[in-house]
Amino acid sequence: MLAVFAFFTPLVAVIHSSPLPKHARIITRDLDLAFSYDFVIIGGGTSGLTVADRLTEDNKTSVLVIEYGHLYPNESDIHVPGLLNPTPYQFNITSTPQRGLENATFAVPAAAVVGGGSTINGMFFDRGSAADYDAWVELGNPGWGWSDLLPYFKKSETFTPASANLAEEFTISWDNTAHGFDGPVKSSYPVFQYQSIKNFISAWHSLGVQTPQDPSSGLAKGVFSGPSSLNPTNKTRSDARTAHYDAVAGSRPNYHLLTGNAVGSINFVRQKATGVEWLNRKTFDYGYVNAKKEIILAAGAAHTPQILQLSGVGPKGLLYSQDIPVVVDLPGVGQNFQDQPTLYSSFNFTSNFIPNADTLYTNTTYAKEQLALYASSRQGPYTICKNRGNVVAFNPLPDTTQGYKSIINLIVSQSPEDLYLPNTDPSIIAGYEAQRKIIRNLHNSTTTSVLETGFSSASEVPLTLVKPLSRGSISISNRDPLDPPLVDWGTFTNPVDVEIMVAAVKKLRALMATTSMQELSPVELTPGPNVSSDDEIRAALKRQVQPTYSHLTSTCSMMKREYGGVVGPDLLVYGAQSLSIVDASIMPLIPATHTASTVYAVAEKAADIIKARHQL
Repeated sequence: MLAVFAFFTPLVAVIHSSPLPKHARIITRDLDLAFSYDFVIIGGGTSGLTVADRLTEDNKTSVLVIEYGHLYPNESDIHVPGLLNPTPYQFNITSTPQRGLENATFAVPAAAVVGGGSTINGMFFDRGSAADYDAWVELGNPGWGWSDLLPYFKKSETFTPASANLAEEFTISWDNTAHGFDGPVKSSYPVFQYQSIKNFISAWHSLGVQTPQDPSSGLAKGVFSGPSSLNPTNKTRSDARTAHYDAVAGSRPNYHLLTGNAVGSINFVRQKATGVEWLNRKTFDYGYVNAKKEIILAAGAAHTPQILQLSGVGPKGLLYSQDIPVVVDLPGVGQNFQDQPTLYSSFNFTSNFIPNADTLYTNTTYAKEQLALYASSRQGPYTICKNRGNVVAFNPLPDTTQGYKSIINLIVSQSPEDLYLPNTDPSIIAGYEAQRKIIRNLHNSTTTSVLETGFSSASEVPLTLVKPLSRGSISISNRDPLDPPLVDWGTFTNPVDVEIMVAAVKKLRALMATTSMQELSPVELTPGPNVSSDDEIRAALKRQVQPTYSHLTSTCSMMKREYGGVVGPDLLVYGAQSLSIVDASIMPLIPATHTASTVYAVAEKAADIIKARHQL
C-alpha cells in the first residue's frame, strides 16, 4: 500500500478538500474552556458525536465533548475505502490470555480518534433482525424493541440505492420504506464489484439460502449485498465526524470539543455526578469541568466501564482492591462483555476471476490504475472498504446444521453457575440465565442468525459467530487512567459456541463444494484440508479463531439491576444521579449484525431521552 500511496500523491489533495469547520470550537488550552457546561460528554466517537449534535441543536444548550484521540487530518487512509489503515487511530491494548483460545493474547480493536469506530470500521451499514432488538425488551427494557428503534435507524441515515445495472448484475435489492433519506450519515453501495461475487451468491442460492428484498427490514438472514457508510457523491467514508461534527460545529458556538485527553474520573457529590477530571496526554496536566445538567458516557464498551470503575462506580470488591472509594456498588460494570469471534478461513482460489480483491494489493500496476481512476472519477474497487466488501450470508442455526437440536439441548443442559468463575456476583448469573433462555429460543428459530460468512472475492473468507453465549469482562488493573483496562473476551468459555463454529466450518465446506464455487477451484488453507473430524475442527478453532470482529458491546448493560444491569431504559446509571451511558456498552445482547448502524440508532434515541428528561 505504501508504494501505491506514494505513486498517486494528487489523491491527498483531493481528500484534503474537506477542511475543518471555520468556526469550530476545538479547545486547545484550558483557558478556552467554560467553567461549566450543561452537558459533558465523555468520548467523541460514534455515539458521543451523535448525541452532541442533537443536544446542540438548541443554541441555548452548551455541550463539551472530551475525546482521548485527536482529529484525523482528513487522510486518505480513512476517507478512501480501499486505502483503510486503522492502526494509527487505535488504542494499544492487548487482552489477557484467553483460556478458551489456548491462552493466546490478542490486540483489542478500540478507536482513539474523533469519530471513533465509525472512522476505521469496515463500513458495513446493516441492521440486525427485529428479534435481536425485541430481545432487549424481553430483558426488561420497554421502548427498546425493533419498532421503537426503526424510526431512529431511519433518522440516522440518508440512503441512496444502487444503480439499476449494478443491482441487476449482482442481485442487490432494497425496500425504500425501511430507510431514511434525510439523515446525517450517508449510506449507499460501492459502485464496483468483482465478478466472483456472483459465484458466492449463486452458491448460497443452490443451498436454498435466499436473498431478502432488504435485510434492513427486520429479517436479516440470507445472502445479500448491504449498504456501506459511503458518501454517494464523492465515494468517501461517511463517519460520525463528518456527519455529526464537521457538518454542524462551525455554526454552533455552544458545541466544544477537547481532544487528546484521558478522562481520569467523574466527580460526585454524594451520588450525584457533578464534574469530570481529565489528564492531558501530552503535558500530563489535569483539568476539570463542571456539568450543570448531566454527564454522558460515550467512551465505548472498553473504556466506559474503566472510567466508571476509576470513579467509584462498579463492583465493590474490585474498587476496594484498588483503594477507590465506593460511590455505587454496581457489580455489572464491566461484566456481560460480548463480541463476535471470527475464524479467518482462507482458500487458494486457483481459477478465480482476475482481477479480484487480492489483485488490488498484490499487483502494483493494477493498483496504480485503479487509484488513478478513483481520483479522477470516483469509480472502481477503491470504493469498496479494504479487506472487507459488502457481500455476506447470514444463517440462522437451523439453516446452518441439521444437528441444531443437539446444540439447543446442550444449552438446556448447562448450569449457568458452572460457566462463571467462583464468587461471581449472583446478579450476574441471574442476568445470564435470563439471556440464555432468550438466546436458546432465538437459536431454535429462523428469525435471527448465528453465523455470518463474508466474501470479498479475496482468499480470506471470515466465518463469524454473531450471537455467542460466552461472556467476558473488562476491569481496571490500577488507578492510572492512561493504563489500559484488563480485557477478557471469555471466548469459547461456553462450549456451545465451539459446537456452532464446528457446524459453521462444515457449512462453509458445503458452500465450497457447490458447482458455483467449484468454478473458482478452491483449495482450503485454513482451517486446513487435514482438519476433518469434529475433534480436529474443535482443536483448530481454538488455535485459529480471533475473539473479536471489532464489535465490542454490553459491558454496562441495559438490564434490571438484579440482572447485573448498569442502566435502565432511561440510560441513567443505577444508584447515581445525572449520569447516563449512550454507547455500545448498554446493549444487553449483541445483535446479529455489524454494530455501527445500531450504535447510531441507540445514540439518536438516547438524545431524545435526554432532551425529554431536561425538557429541551
